[in-house]
Amino acid sequence: MSEKYRKYFDEDWETSDPESLAPRIEERLRAQLVYSYENSPFYRRKFDEAGLDPSSVGPDDLERIPFTVKAEVRRTQEEAPPLGEHACVGWEEVSRIHASSGTTGKPTLVGATVRDRQMWNELVARCMWAQGARPNSRAWVALSLGWWIAGLQFLEGLQHLGAAVLPGGNTEPTRSFSVIQETGLDFVISTPSFVQYLAGLARENDIDPHEIGPKNMGLGGEPGAGNPHTRRQIEDAWGCKVHDCMGTADICTVVWSECEAQDGMHFMGGGFVIPEMVDPATGDPIKPAKGATSELVYTAIYRECTPLIRYRMNDIIEVVDDAPCSCGRTSYRIRCLGRADDMLIVRGVNVYPSAVADVISSFRPRVTGHLQIQADGPGPSVEPPVRIKVEYDEKRDLGELKKEIDSRIRHELIFASNVELVEPGTLAPKGSMKTKLVVR
Repeated sequence: MSEKYRKYFDEDWETSDPESLAPRIEERLRAQLVYSYENSPFYRRKFDEAGLDPSSVGPDDLERIPFTVKAEVRRTQEEAPPLGEHACVGWEEVSRIHASSGTTGKPTLVGATVRDRQMWNELVARCMWAQGARPNSRAWVALSLGWWIAGLQFLEGLQHLGAAVLPGGNTEPTRSFSVIQETGLDFVISTPSFVQYLAGLARENDIDPHEIGPKNMGLGGEPGAGNPHTRRQIEDAWGCKVHDCMGTADICTVVWSECEAQDGMHFMGGGFVIPEMVDPATGDPIKPAKGATSELVYTAIYRECTPLIRYRMNDIIEVVDDAPCSCGRTSYRIRCLGRADDMLIVRGVNVYPSAVADVISSFRPRVTGHLQIQADGPGPSVEPPVRIKVEYDEKRDLGELKKEIDSRIRHELIFASNVELVEPGTLAPKGSMKTKLVVR
């Protein structure tokens, strides 16, 4: 990229000493809490039941506010459709509505005002800039452009950044390849599952993914891009750098992003969101120190339509480092381990599906990388050996391959598995945006 472009999209919020930003964050938090109390019946009840004056709560005592959970959002949208009683504006101010993917149940609706969308654009642009997108980029949005917030918001955020957007989506990949071979390509935003599918489809059509030309990819929507084996496989397939990123439809499609150092995802939502780390079992706060694992909790502090306060994400993360990054950004850095409801406990050992997927990916090209963990019952506890279906890619020495995978899982993840090798295409529909790793 040309040196004429600045290093950060928003140097102030990305690189300042966190203590210097605290007064502005506190001001926005108090304004958001008062606004939500005055405009949302849901949050008025929540504050009143807790005996709290919203104007009295600051960033250091957020734990005084009760959590908000997904089940509450679903219930309030059923009782007060369509957006629920946590919504703070009427139809005349709603600019757009998205629906969550429904990964963990019935989809919830997310509304946005014009200002909300402007905030999303700023936040997406910060993250895409950190991943290498610039105003002279040609950026392929290889995501669904429908109800899921990701596709349209990445498109708008990249346009806000100034990039030339290639809105191919995920419905006509062969046509997208044809156009991109004409236009050239610098940047891709997608999911790990879909770009792996795209790489295979390109080769089937005698197209070398390296010749398509992306320099950087931002991949999110599911764990994978931050796992070493998976990242290496995608980078080798495409000949570019892969950056992990993470967000949520309820807050913003992306809130965390890796930078050029590729050493964990920075918090990029300064001024818009406050993240907390809590113990997933007790809800007690956890300090964001290197090596700490926790559940993420978000509080919107610059949201008009459907703000969420102390919203439990169910995402389990690990702090990669709390020391300054070589890129100059000042936030601590994380990686996503998976969702709390996907975590398995095998005789006292916590097992995250993303870690299993990374081990399986290390066996490419003998496997496709697709897998499915078979877990009995709704609870996290699973008796060994854990049944795991794995797609093979090369139909040779399958007995030996099974033994090797079982052995490596026992050695690296400390539990016994029983791998069943299945034909390619069995576990992941071709062209799917996400894959489901655990089936109960």
